[in-house]
Amino acid sequence: MWRGHNREHIFADNGEKLDYLEQVGAGRKEQTKEMVHWYSFCIMGNHTHETGGIQLDENKKSFLPGIRELGNWMRRAHSRFGAGYNRRHQRQGKVAYDRPKTCEIENEYQVLRVMFYGDANPVRAGIVSHPSRYAFSSYQYYAHGKKSSVTRHLTPPKAYLELGKTSTERQRKYRQHCDQYLSEAGLINDEPSKEMEARVIGNGLWCLARSAAAREAYNERAGPA
Repeated sequence: MWRGHNREHIFADNGEKLDYLEQVGAGRKEQTKEMVHWYSFCIMGNHTHETGGIQLDENKKSFLPGIRELGNWMRRAHSRFGAGYNRRHQRQGKVAYDRPKTCEIENEYQVLRVMFYGDANPVRAGIVSHPSRYAFSSYQYYAHGKKSSVTRHLTPPKAYLELGKTSTERQRKYRQHCDQYLSEAGLINDEPSKEMEARVIGNGLWCLARSAAAREAYNERAGPA
């Protein structure tokens, strides 16, 4: 997460959001692409949410080279964005509150949960009613396969690729899981029945998948409304 200084809305207009994404994409060098993967993004008015993964070095022993590349990449992108922002707005000084805040994610499957959290930010903030209505996140890429000059820099995480054998299946499952996340968070009124929830016990993502599969099977049996 990267936040504006004093929580200023440095991404207040669409042009600033797009410029930030372009600077992040342009800051990726070939070595960075091999060592650091950019999974997803959501750009809000005063902060960004991004997820990614760091590869082990060629000896499969250390993440340090990748961590250094991540730091260099973000520094390049943020410096260019900050300089441009100050120039456009005729201001000086800090643009960001501090360095990006980074959190370690337990495993590949929890990566999807973090991506859903990012997708849900515009809904949580009351900007849109559903992630599909927000232009400055990676939801459309993963849920509907919509590509842009920015999404070409993204690397789908392993957990996403394992959602299905085809892009259509992966997109459908991503939509289902994200909607389930929104339902759990109380952001949409599409909660599964308590009876269904009680029949699955285990890891959260596994439960989501099983519940979604059960609802899908039920809908197929019920036929069109």
